[in-house]
Amino acid sequence: MQTQSRFLIFCCLLLGVSINACTNGTTPIITEQGASSPNLSVAYTYANTTFPKHIADALALTDNTPTNNPITDAGATLGRVLFYDKQLSKNNTISCGSCHKQELSFTDDAVKSKGFQGGLTNRHSMPLLSVRFYQSGKMFWDERAATLEAQVLMPIQDEVEMGMTLPELEQRLATLSYYPSLFQKAFGSSAITSERIALALAQFVRSIVPYQSKYDRVKQGLESFTTSEARGEQAFNAGNGSCASCHPPPMFITSNPARPFGLPNTGDGGADGRGNFKSPSLRNTAERTALFHNGSIADIEQMFNGRIPAHGVGGAARADLTAFLRTLTDMSITTDPKFSNPFTNTP
Repeated sequence: MQTQSRFLIFCCLLLGVSINACTNGTTPIITEQGASSPNLSVAYTYANTTFPKHIADALALTDNTPTNNPITDAGATLGRVLFYDKQLSKNNTISCGSCHKQELSFTDDAVKSKGFQGGLTNRHSMPLLSVRFYQSGKMFWDERAATLEAQVLMPIQDEVEMGMTLPELEQRLATLSYYPSLFQKAFGSSAITSERIALALAQFVRSIVPYQSKYDRVKQGLESFTTSEARGEQAFNAGNGSCASCHPPPMFITSNPARPFGLPNTGDGGADGRGNFKSPSLRNTAERTALFHNGSIADIEQMFNGRIPAHGVGGAARADLTAFLRTLTDMSITTDPKFSNPFTNTP
């Protein structure tokens, strides 16, 4: 009986410590006992993807992959786990995949995404498709990150998005038993550092390349455009100042646009302080909502109605351009298990 009493007293004391931690606003670090392990029973291939010639040729000219961080299967696998692990946020509620959802082409359907304490981001979540083809390598809508390796650590440290510091991040991951072996496979040692976290995350993000759309099949001679789609492609590529000036095929992305690349927004100076913003890839744009950096345009049909500078299109041309943009949709990227959340019950 005395033993039972001591046990009850111990439990009460432990509960009191837990309550006090909560009331003081601190977030205890979750260790292995509170974490689920990723399901990596299937080994996926990320390195040396065989792209169709029109994609491979574009990549050879625009690839922003640094020589010290080529995509490897082990590195991208680690990056996939990090991308979906909610323990990279202060209170274990938000992952990179929370705001860049695979089923939505790695963007969000909300105009602004929710952070770890419910706060909202300043801008709409940019789609993470074909970022490897953005030749300058600059990331974010305002290009404030010089490289993808720099960018991937910034949301983790953001006070609204994930709320961590890099020392906290390293300490937390070190408590999780599934990470040492993943770092060992990716980098040759089990040391967990923020630099390695950045390298692995960048490898995974660079591997997200859609190349199985109708457009791609047409360019390989496997399918043909409809009459309307063909007219739309012609209009898209026609002359100086065309759509292709800022979104050249085949990836429909460029880091050297021919003219201003954004939507003026009072209070948001963008990349140059004058309201210009990065031009993302147009692939899968036809399936997205909340377009542009502020999410103010509902869909591609609304984009063509004249509200956006240099984007207004009327009459039959609008229908043709819409039909053409729909050929850029590759839904396989939204369901491919190698890009999926490994913390679910399926591999």
